Amino acid sequence: MSDVSQGPGWWQASDAKWYPPEQAPGAAPPVPPATPYPQPGAQPYAQPYPQQYGQPYAAGPMGPKTEPMAIASLVCAIAGTVFALLCGIGVLATIAAIPLGFVARRRIRESSGALTGDGMALAGLIIGIVVTVGFVLLIALVVLVNVGTTTT
Repeated sequence: MSDVSQGPGWWQASDAKWYPPEQAPGAAPPVPPATPYPQPGAQPYAQPYPQQYGQPYAAGPMGPKTEPMAIASLVCAIAGTVFALLCGIGVLATIAAIPLGFVARRRIRESSGALTGDGMALAGLIIGIVVTVGFVLLIALVVLVNVGTTTT
C-alpha cells in the first residue's frame, strides 16, 4: 500500500491508496516459487513399504490379490497329471489339488472382491478330480484284468 503508484499493475482503491497487483480484488493468490530439482547424484529418502501384516486379504493399491492357494491348486493338478502319467506317485499331487481348490474358492468368495483366482482354483479342482478318478479307475481295471487272467 502506498500513496503513489509503484509501477505497472498497481491499482488505486476507493480510499485513494495504491495497492500492489497481488492485493487486487479477485486476483489469484501469489504462486510460491518452484522448488528446484534435486542435484544430480542426490537421492531422495525412500519411503518404507506399508505394513500389511494385520490385513492379509485387503486389496492393495494395485488392485485385488490372487489367492495363493488357487495357484497352488492349479500347479499341483498340472504337475500331478504329468507325474501320474510318468509314474504313479504323481496322483498324490492331484489329490492335494482338490482340497486346495475348495479352500481357495471359499476364501475368494468370502473376500468380497479383494482376492481373485477363482478360475485357477476351479481348474485345479476339476483337473485334480478327473485325474484322481481316472487313476483309480485305471488301477481298478488293471486289477480286474489281472484277476480274470490268473490261472490256477
